[in-house]
Amino acid sequence: MKRVLLVRHGESEANAGEIWQGATSSPLTAQGRYQAGSAARRLAVRRFDLVESSDLERSLHTAEIAGFRPRVLSGWREGDIGVWEERPGEWVEAHYSHDLERLHEDYDLRMGETGESPRQVSERGWEALTALVGRLEEGQTGLVFTHGGLIELVLWRLLGLPIGRRRLGFLSNTSFCELEFDGEQAALLRYNDAAHLGPVSFWADFTRAGRGIVVDLIRHGVTQANLERRAQGRVDSELHPGGREQARRLAAWIGKADEVFSSPLSRAAATAEIAFGRPPVLVDELMEMSFGEWEGELWEELEASGRLGGYPGDGQDIRRGGTGETWKEVQQRVSGFISSLTDTYAGRRVAAGSHGGAIKAYSTAILGLGYGKAGLLGPLENTSVTQVAIAPDGHPMLTTYNITHHLEGLDG
Repeated sequence: MKRVLLVRHGESEANAGEIWQGATSSPLTAQGRYQAGSAARRLAVRRFDLVESSDLERSLHTAEIAGFRPRVLSGWREGDIGVWEERPGEWVEAHYSHDLERLHEDYDLRMGETGESPRQVSERGWEALTALVGRLEEGQTGLVFTHGGLIELVLWRLLGLPIGRRRLGFLSNTSFCELEFDGEQAALLRYNDAAHLGPVSFWADFTRAGRGIVVDLIRHGVTQANLERRAQGRVDSELHPGGREQARRLAAWIGKADEVFSSPLSRAAATAEIAFGRPPVLVDELMEMSFGEWEGELWEELEASGRLGGYPGDGQDIRRGGTGETWKEVQQRVSGFISSLTDTYAGRRVAAGSHGGAIKAYSTAILGLGYGKAGLLGPLENTSVTQVAIAPDGHPMLTTYNITHHLEGLDG
């Protein structure tokens, strides 16, 4: 397998001044340099075999502060936005509101009359990405310093997201998006990881300030059943000592929530209580997927005995273990509960302790993906945080996915 880490540049002067920048250059602000330095400390503990960057100043400077001398390629630069370049955001919205609306539906529309279309940016970025992956050997990792718009459009292509409205939150400056490539298969392992800047992403904070709601979905800490690779599902198991340590690490970073909910299964409830220092409100809708007759069995033995049939490789959304749940049913129950919170907790931050399958199912529901495309999102790690921002109109966005900053440097 190969991996690529895409890093958005630090805050530029145009970002700070709310000036639209695409293929034009803009230097980093003092805040942008601070962000790049914070990202550098995380990048320093990882090995990267190939490092590339956009040729625009804000990306190159971010790479330099992070301690890298990248190969510079124009294919990684931000999209050309035509006459919108270097214009205030208010001016663009006042003069081109119709085009901005059309862009949600028409990815072949040229931006700023004479610029690139979103599809062109997506294809250019995808070409740069696949070329980099082709230069990597098996087991190697590439690092790219680039731009928010290009990253989002590459991910739109990778995930095959429906058009019509945004489903992924805007990327924070110096955030990481990590991809994994296994032959012809690709997956998004991590999205918008700017945990070095704090536990609430930029877009989540912006949504909350506008009377939306932020929900932190937290997978439980590791259990003995996880370590043994058993189908845990509704089996109630305690946290392994390592899981308690993971939850304590999470507590030191996660910050405060206005309310804490959890699945009633003890591994999730204990994780939430350790992380936030109070017993959570228990909610059945946050429980893990039911695996029916597979519950408690070793996955290896289920596969060897043929009891799994074609699952999961055939992409069929079967009722797990004959009597368990389908992916779609889990999507519906978790989505229903999260949607019910929006009026009561407007402008607030809510935490929800849950499980890998349940959180991933909800994440794919937000992205408009069925079970057949669930493999495009990587597996959630224990005590990972996935943040969702729900606007006042009820539309959710996946603002982060699978953040485990608190576990970096934790042995084992």
